[in-house]
Amino acid sequence: MWRVSPTFHGVPEPEVQYVESTFSAEGLYVVQHPHFGRHVVTSRAFNEGEVVAVWRGYEISESEALALQPAQQEQLLQVGMGRFLVNDDPLCTADFINHSCEANCGFLDATTLAAMRRIEPGESITFDYAISDSNSFVAFECVCDSPACRGSLRSDDWRLPDVQRRYAGWFAPHIQQLIDGATNASPATTNRPR
Repeated sequence: MWRVSPTFHGVPEPEVQYVESTFSAEGLYVVQHPHFGRHVVTSRAFNEGEVVAVWRGYEISESEALALQPAQQEQLLQVGMGRFLVNDDPLCTADFINHSCEANCGFLDATTLAAMRRIEPGESITFDYAISDSNSFVAFECVCDSPACRGSLRSDDWRLPDVQRRYAGWFAPHIQQLIDGATNASPATTNRPR
């Protein structure tokens, strides 16, 4: 299903065939953990740049998203400024990919998640929600327990220099535009590598 071409973020770029519904790569499964709740683990290795998930659905506005119940908001993927992806299909494996402040996946585009490094069998599949979310309802206390844990997630965590360094090249396009705008407006406020 996936073909690669020479470069994207220094790794092969997927040429995605149209995916009608949300896609989860083979080897992913949902597990229940007493501390983390439901999350996704892999039974196989993923190489850097390999596609892990592709979300599909229809877009709604921020005002429509704010009208949803909190449990529904938790299932949204922000795909642009004030734009969110909704999927009416039953929840699938990709919908349980959790946040981590030291994530192993990042975005190739607004809806395609890929491995940022080699991921070994048995590892949890995670992405830092700061690389895709800047909305007002993303805030929560973090329990990822990673050494880099920020303790909480806020809608402007994309501004943090450590977040920008850690995930350079892996931000969803709308967050990268915010970073570029903030960097151009006030270059001394961030330490983002160029």
